Amino acid sequence: MKKFLTTFALYSDHRQTLYEQFIRSRFAKYAEMHGMKFVELNNDNFKIQILHPEFDVRENMHFNRWLLFKRLLDEGKLNDGDILYNFDADVFIKEMDQHFEPDKGFSYAIDSGNTHCFGFFALKINDFSRKLINAIIDRERWLKVSQYEFFNEHNNEKGKWHIADQQMYYTCAGIKPHSWESFYGLDNLGFHSYPTEHTIFSLDELKQNVNVLPTEWNVTQLHDETGDLNIAKYNINKTTLDKTIFRHFAGGQPWRFDEYTQKYPI
Repeated sequence: MKKFLTTFALYSDHRQTLYEQFIRSRFAKYAEMHGMKFVELNNDNFKIQILHPEFDVRENMHFNRWLLFKRLLDEGKLNDGDILYNFDADVFIKEMDQHFEPDKGFSYAIDSGNTHCFGFFALKINDFSRKLINAIIDRERWLKVSQYEFFNEHNNEKGKWHIADQQMYYTCAGIKPHSWESFYGLDNLGFHSYPTEHTIFSLDELKQNVNVLPTEWNVTQLHDETGDLNIAKYNINKTTLDKTIFRHFAGGQPWRFDEYTQKYPI
């Protein structure tokens, strides 16, 4: 069994410098501690393919990680039982000793903002994860899904999907686009809360093959840090810094890597 920690660090501004200064070494050390090979895709060794011309480069980058996984499978470099842990480059691993070994095809956490979030996820290669990878990168499927009109309780309006890889998964699993009530409190964690003709995984498949971790594995908001920002209204799954395992600085909030590095050195 092979294990990899992958990240795509493809920024074109000061964020790349912050990543290189504070996060790269942390990812590398975490991988070493937990028996993984660290694989960084950066501006020197990776060129983004435009899978969906309708999207900007950043959104296409999100699809590119799944394209890479597919290529590695097709080339036989990944096999059943191998594990990929993928981290966004804006994730700070706070608790370096905390680690989990996935026993299901797909693992992730519902984040503070109540999203089935891809900021951190793990794939264990099996029939389910192969099916998931193929569904997410399927251009023909996207063209069909993108025409579907849905009701979004976020803005109480009906409209079309705005799809990146994370939202493609929502349609696969029949998850409604947004919920002001925590998905942790909904039946089946929100699976099949909005099934459509584009839902491809049965409820039994999802229960058997998807492991949803607690929010502490993908903390996208903390009241003391984002309480004065506009995104604070989405702080639905509240937690505290002392419980945080991975701090994900998503949603345009300031990266506090310098402060966190001093407080939580490797």
